[in-house]
Amino acid sequence: MKNNTFILLFTLLLVGCNSPNTMEEVFHNNMKSNKDVDDYKIVEIVREDNIIIFTSHSENEAINEYHNNEQPKLAYFTRHNDEWIWSKTGECPLDKWSANLVGEPYLWCGTLTEPRHEKVVVGDNNAKIIEMSEAVSRTWYHLSEKNNEEVKVILKDGSEEWLKEVRN
Repeated sequence: MKNNTFILLFTLLLVGCNSPNTMEEVFHNNMKSNKDVDDYKIVEIVREDNIIIFTSHSENEAINEYHNNEQPKLAYFTRHNDEWIWSKTGECPLDKWSANLVGEPYLWCGTLTEPRHEKVVVGDNNAKIIEMSEAVSRTWYHLSEKNNEEVKVILKDGSEEWLKEVRN
């Protein structure tokens, strides 16, 4: 009986040690088990927002438009019962905006390839801007409680370019 109890406790300990307990481990486990992804790279981890910015690559021609470029993607994580969960993904198109509007917080993101772009404003808030590789330059994102935000770029000369305008 003691041997069976020891084996059960040892097995539970091993299972508990193998379960991912950081958002990076959850990210790596998901990416390694994704049959559509042949290679991926973490570009930046933004711990205060539970965001991992990454790129991915696939040899499969049917899906390589999404995976085979330097186009960044954002993985957003939440914690539930002391476990990290990959809650949503945002794809950040080049010099455009994108949004994942399935449940709060809403994830707005995009890229800036022009040096004249100084900052991005989503609603009334400055988006976070992360420096990237030479090909993309900068990725921006914002977590919002609103699912219909105006998005604009402020240029170095102070002028504005609307990426998304909300009309009443």
